[in-house]
This record gives sequence, C-alpha cells and structure tokens, in this order.
Amino acid sequence: MKKLLLTLLLAVPAAAFAQTTYNEGTSFGARATVEADAKVAKGLHVMAHEEFRWYSSGNDLMRSYTGIGVEYKVLSFLKVGAEYELINRYKLESKDWTQRHRGNFFLTGTYKTTDWQFGLKETFRITHRPGEMNTLQAPRNALALKSKVSVKYLGLGSVVPYAGFEVKTALNDARYYGEANPYATEDTPNKDLYKNEKFLGYNHSYVSRLRAQIGVTVKFDKRHALDFYLLGDHYKDKEIDTNKEGSASWKENGLVLKSIDWYTGNLISAGVGYKWSF
Repeated sequence: MKKLLLTLLLAVPAAAFAQTTYNEGTSFGARATVEADAKVAKGLHVMAHEEFRWYSSGNDLMRSYTGIGVEYKVLSFLKVGAEYELINRYKLESKDWTQRHRGNFFLTGTYKTTDWQFGLKETFRITHRPGEMNTLQAPRNALALKSKVSVKYLGLGSVVPYAGFEVKTALNDARYYGEANPYATEDTPNKDLYKNEKFLGYNHSYVSRLRAQIGVTVKFDKRHALDFYLLGDHYKDKEIDTNKEGSASWKENGLVLKSIDWYTGNLISAGVGYKWSF
C-alpha cells in the first residue's frame, strides 16, 4: 500500500510540496513582420520572415525572429512544412542579448466554401537554448505542441477579416518530488529549501498558453498584402529555482530545490505585417 501511494505521488507533478501562483496582471506589446513567399514548383513554396516584438513590461524588452522554411501542398486541402528560426532576446535585467534556435514542423488542413475558409494547424516545436543554463530548472531542448483553429471571411474581395484560437502545450518541462523542510523558521537561512527532493526528469506536460487573434488582411494585388491584427495571450509559466552545484541535503542528486512557482497573466499585442509573394 505504501509503495502504491508513493507511486501515485510521483505521478502528480510537484504535488507533495506547496507552490505559489503569482498573477502578473495584463501587459501590452507590439509586433512588426516582413515576410516573403516564393513559389519554386507546383505546390512547393519557400518562405522567409523577419519579426520584431516589443513589450511594455517583463524581463524581455525586445525580441527578433529570423526564419526560413518550406511548405508543400500534399493534397488540395493539406499542407506540410518545416521552418528554422533564430531568436534574439534582449534581457532587460542583464542588458545583453541571448540567442535561441527553433525548429517548427507543421501540418495545415483547410476547408473552403464560397465565402468562408476554415483551418486547422498543428505545430510541433523544438527550442534549443545554447550557452550557460541550469538544466535542472528547464530542458536545454524544450518541446511544445501548438493547435490552432482559424476562420476567414472571403466575401469582401481584397479585404479578408479573420479570427483564430490557439492552445500551446509544453511537453517536457522539469518535474520534481520533495517534502517541505519541517524545521524551517523565519530566522532560518534555508527556510525555503526542500529536503528529500528528487529530480524526476523532463516529463511534465501542461497547457502553457491560450491565444485568441482577430485581424484583417488587405490584398493590394497578387504580390503585396498588409496584415493588421490584435493578439490576446493568457499564459502560465512554471519557474523552478534549484541549486545545480549540489548540497548535503540531497547527496544522491546533489541539489537543493528552493521553489517551484507559477506565473500567470495576460499579454495584449497589436501587430502589423507585410507579405510579398512571387
């Protein structure tokens, strides 16, 4: 019975110790994108883009995304594609730039009527974090799955209003098991540390973001188009603070788990994009 109980506890992410949830409220941002789409063969397209993002608050003041990818129409209603992105992130706290490498692999299905187009896009994402990092707090290669449904109204000719909703799921976040320190007091330096903590690997999966989007695309001709949109993100971030150098409290793994906290909030962003097709 004790073994069964322990197994159930290990299966629930961080269920055995207290966690804190912080509501960061609502912040605002802006985005600007330039995209090129080249048809190189029947059903085969090569795409490239440059995107900049600004935030009114938070640790990231600005990010840039430089991407190149391919997309192939397998059937009249089905496309497959892959994309590489180089991400540059400006950290406001340290006032320097860091880089990430990202691969997106996606499958897009569409259904059209006379005036409407419905879409479903599934994206598998890998984000690689190079350089110095504590891999006991987060995986070096973060995996995520994004599922997006969208609808466009085609009955206005060159003006196309649209809306979409997306769910992002983190697939391999760090997971721990531990017990809060029963001997902690307000005067104890290690009052926030845990005893008997154990790193269980990168197997915590949870919904990390819900996104709604509305916008309108204005097509000037077959080659040039402008896109204006508004994004609303509700996010949930898991933050782990643990010592990677080791300590006497857990000799087997050599680590001290200080805290596991959740940060939730909303981000509203206005965006504009230009697309050149040829």
